[in-house]
Amino acid sequence: MQGFDDVTLGWRGGEFIVPANKMLMLVCKIEDALAGDSGEQALTVLMRRQGPPQARLAQAYGAALRYAGAVVSDDDVYLSLQSELSTGSAEGIAAIQSAVINLIAIVSPPLGSVLLAAGEKKSEAVTPKKKPKAE
Repeated sequence: MQGFDDVTLGWRGGEFIVPANKMLMLVCKIEDALAGDSGEQALTVLMRRQGPPQARLAQAYGAALRYAGAVVSDDDVYLSLQSELSTGSAEGIAAIQSAVINLIAIVSPPLGSVLLAAGEKKSEAVTPKKKPKAE
């Protein structure tokens, strides 16, 4: 069985790393933020077809960022998500998907690895290949 891996979280152009040897307490914080009073499993909330509630996502991602050393409030994270969505751009949706996948990688490393690998394969398929120069 594979253990936890370091997870890198992005925030406003910076990167914050949660070390593998300090992951379990963060899992508890993320579960609390996502489940609230519902008692649902964190993965259930993250994997919903329509996605997790945005305020809960902001709380969970904020908790992860603070755990990794960022100085940020849940309000900042929530407003940033809303700002991204208000543009209607693909980057806004990608930012939310990235946050969800990072949280999945923290609470379920095996599933996170599968999703990250699938994302890499998908981006390879979309990335145009350079044509060799004719000699």
